[in-house]
Amino acid sequence: MADPDWHGGDYQLLGTRPAKGLAVARMAAHITYLSEAALQRRFGRSLQNRNAISFQFAPDFQVESYLHHQGLSFVDRFDANSYLYITRAMDYFDLASDFGGVLAEAFRGTKTRFCIISFTSDWLFPTVENKRVAHALNAAAANVSFVEIDTDKGHDSFLLDEPKMFATVRGFLGAVASQRGVK
Repeated sequence: MADPDWHGGDYQLLGTRPAKGLAVARMAAHITYLSEAALQRRFGRSLQNRNAISFQFAPDFQVESYLHHQGLSFVDRFDANSYLYITRAMDYFDLASDFGGVLAEAFRGTKTRFCIISFTSDWLFPTVENKRVAHALNAAAANVSFVEIDTDKGHDSFLLDEPKMFATVRGFLGAVASQRGVK
């Protein structure tokens, strides 16, 4: 919103695009998708296309180059206002508020089987919040499985090769299928 090309959200009417602001927003957000350990393992302090630190404002380190790439490629795929609305929707979402502040009431009477998978290094959806949902499901007598996977890959773990997640999903879907008599 601080990008001068945003124009209070009316950028399309004025033929502009707040690309710089959106790219920076994506770069900042992307840092939370990976854990510190994953960033360190992947990039460390490795330099990008140079042998020495330049002490300039251009990216010296591979991690900077990676984040710049993530920001610029996101701008090509996403609209700034859409990004703002989605992030605000996530900020405002409170399922319990519609049920007197009691999350379990939101699940009362559900027939759905739930499988909650949490990753220990996920900063965006931390284990403590996933456990809160699992406890609410249990309180509502719902059929819930909860698995916490120890990984340092961060929020993006669900997008990466995470064998324990795949085994959990296969086991859960297999149990659901066999319960329904599907082979």
